[in-house]
Amino acid sequence: MDNKYTKLSALVDQEFKIVEAKGYNYQFWDNANRTMRKEDKWFEGAQKKYTLITDKGELTVGPGQLGTLMEAVYKNGVADINGVTFHVKSNGKSGMDIRYFFNVASNMSLPRPESHQIDNQPFSDSIDLNDIPF
Repeated sequence: MDNKYTKLSALVDQEFKIVEAKGYNYQFWDNANRTMRKEDKWFEGAQKKYTLITDKGELTVGPGQLGTLMEAVYKNGVADINGVTFHVKSNGKSGMDIRYFFNVASNMSLPRPESHQIDNQPFSDSIDLNDIPF
């Protein structure tokens, strides 16, 4: 890892690999004291944030961004983002108007579902209607 921390804005048009998905905490930027307040329990004004350890550094994402990452790898009821490489794009805006988009990197292969088999015979799309007893 080059940096200890990274931001999504630094990853636009790049790829990053999630090494480990950690837990969450509640965060609030205290502008008066110029510090980030972090606690394990909710407090007034705090937002829930999730910590991801990536090959580019520690990345903090919100619930919507985490959901988008998990949706990209969702398969058969499982959404494991650990070890997955994502490509980041944005809408080109800045500040509160910026939106990030994530795609699984093209060189990654997600688990494929098992082939459908009945009685140890491969599933076939071709059906002979004469074999149906009606």
